[in-house]
Amino acid sequence: MMNELQYAGEYDLLECKLYTSKSTTVDLRQEIVEIDIYEDILRGGLTGRILVADTHSLITSLPITGEEGLSIKIKTPGFNQNRNSLDFTGERMFTINKISVRAELSQGSQIYALSFVSQELMIANRITVSKSYTDNISTMVEDILSSEQYIGTKKELFIEPTQGVRKIVFPNSYPYAAINKLANESYSAITNSPHYLFYEDADGFHFRTLQDLYKQPSVGLFHYGENFKNNPTYHRGTDFEPKVETIIDLKRILKYELHNNNDMFENARSGMLTSTNIAHDIYSKKYTKEEYNYFDEFETYRRISNTSNPKYSEKVNLNRYSKGRTFVNPISTTDGNDANHSGSYTPNKKDEMSFSDRQSRMFEMLKGTSLTATIPGNTAMRVGKVLSLDLPVIGIDHDDELTDKYLSGNFMVQKIRHQFSITTKQHFIHMQLTKDCIESTI
Repeated sequence: MMNELQYAGEYDLLECKLYTSKSTTVDLRQEIVEIDIYEDILRGGLTGRILVADTHSLITSLPITGEEGLSIKIKTPGFNQNRNSLDFTGERMFTINKISVRAELSQGSQIYALSFVSQELMIANRITVSKSYTDNISTMVEDILSSEQYIGTKKELFIEPTQGVRKIVFPNSYPYAAINKLANESYSAITNSPHYLFYEDADGFHFRTLQDLYKQPSVGLFHYGENFKNNPTYHRGTDFEPKVETIIDLKRILKYELHNNNDMFENARSGMLTSTNIAHDIYSKKYTKEEYNYFDEFETYRRISNTSNPKYSEKVNLNRYSKGRTFVNPISTTDGNDANHSGSYTPNKKDEMSFSDRQSRMFEMLKGTSLTATIPGNTAMRVGKVLSLDLPVIGIDHDDELTDKYLSGNFMVQKIRHQFSITTKQHFIHMQLTKDCIESTI
């Protein structure tokens, strides 16, 4: 079958066109050496690079100046469900923002790299938001992203509803800076969580909490080595549709590197494990003091695994070190309610305590247990997805468990680089994965 995946990492480059400022359209598929597309869960835009081996002097004859449009569509054969391709055509196309690495390849040919970004990211750095809002934060985010006055995106929005009505003024702020500010002040109407993230992936824009991402089913169980080939869990339903042998290859980790960055110096100075939060009421001229403790708050909000356990020993008396990091936050209250809210008031307790909780969780995601892994590519993988890893025990397996009980389990995709090699017709995914708990107790 022509539409069936023949090997792990196969892909179809359906479109790659350059749109110049002179309304000229050029098909680049015969000139490309490599395409890289990047996603980051902490960035509100996609970026990438296309390496061109130019034998027709396109860069001069068109010319290519660094302000062109670029449409790309790539699909893994056999992946027939929705959102399983990388489709950046029409109103979703990229914008070229830079030309770099230009050099002579051979006589009569040259090689150069065209860096590109999503159109919305370019717009977000060219305009500002000057507006006052009295509304729900999720509604504000939707307005900034979809309004023609600001970003005006036509891409799909995945926005988790927030609670409370806020009164906020943006004085000449960049759109993404405004949204990230709102993320720091948002609380989920569903889970009460303060852990909001704003990012773009190949499907659209996301303004969601970690807990909303964690409740997604795992996209599959990925393994390193050959000793898990007959594991029946590899044959359960996932986003992948090709034959079983190819599914196993798609889920094979080609290489990985651990970044177990549990640096206790950084944990102490950042307030990840414990901190003191002072809320200064600028209206009543009073302040309240709260202490945050990692173990006390560990189960307050959902972790990435259902069988979640702290990555640190509870034998340490954290209360002794609560003054290792102190946060001071200004608040304003009237009649016991937060003056920054109206109508449906949000309790003031959240501004006092949740700041420390958010700081702890964000730092844990960035500096906690993480690894980088390379797998055969598929165009369905996205940042923010949850996947399961089986990592082997290195050295003597004292417990005869085959897998590392502390490092195996659920991870969230934090960063992705889709690498498409044109000469070898091979697609690789380079991922950075992170987790905020372990499956076994220490």
